Amino acid sequence: MHNVNWDALQAFLAVARTGRISAAARRLDVEHTTISRRLAALEAALGVPLFYRTNTGYTLTAHGRNAMMQAEAMEQAALALTARVREGSGAIAGRVRIAMAPEFASHWLAPRLDSLRAQHPQIDVHILVGTRQRDLARGEAELSVQSPRPHQKDLVAVRIGRTSLALYASTTIVAGRRWRITSAETLRGVPLLTYTSGFQMLQEAKWFQTLLAAVGAYMETNSTHALVAAARAGVGVAVLPRFVARWHDDLVAVSDAVASHDMWLITHPEFRRDPKVRATADFLKRIAMGPDGIS
Repeated sequence: MHNVNWDALQAFLAVARTGRISAAARRLDVEHTTISRRLAALEAALGVPLFYRTNTGYTLTAHGRNAMMQAEAMEQAALALTARVREGSGAIAGRVRIAMAPEFASHWLAPRLDSLRAQHPQIDVHILVGTRQRDLARGEAELSVQSPRPHQKDLVAVRIGRTSLALYASTTIVAGRRWRITSAETLRGVPLLTYTSGFQMLQEAKWFQTLLAAVGAYMETNSTHALVAAARAGVGVAVLPRFVARWHDDLVAVSDAVASHDMWLITHPEFRRDPKVRATADFLKRIAMGPDGIS
């Protein structure tokens, strides 16, 4: 590809994968006008149209599909080159991007970053928060903490623990009584606070689904932070991850697990060559398996 720069190729790949300029801009953390400008420059340099512009988004032309194959090969070569150069330098310094769900970022990793900084002060941690799983094979992050285990064969997955969720109530509701929720009868008419149906895996236990079908949910949300706030305020009993609830002395577990999942630390084989990525991965494994881990 003559007279083509890497920024333009990254813009092209992002648009090809998302189908939209705005989504590509968010993925690359630049303005949408920057994406448009880089894409126009790339098409001008190649002398062919790479996309059909439609009301529903951007679709690759035949030229675009051919360019996609070449650009992805260049992307993989760039990832490998970067990792091997950094491996040779031996320096534990620079940016490491870690993708994870919001509650893992706020209640597990962020409060412990001082330990990583004390050990490796030159590592710059970028925490990419969201429920969308990042594509490590395409360089969207160096590390990911997630469940379930990814299906891609070109990634390295290490089990770092098993996280679970249960029903929690405020100490004002429990009032010192021994209370165990196992059915609609034992709920005692207290409102139920749950995740939305899109997060079914977070509350998939059969006994809990039977309870939910019988009484319904007073509040549904996609936010763990909202569930914590409502439970602490005494609104009702809430589904919460154990590693989140234990930060709050005014919350009490009142049920068995409503879900339980293995958690995985994911990386790409090329990234493992990078000393700073290895150091960060070792840190994540250590705190995950420690007394205040993710179980």
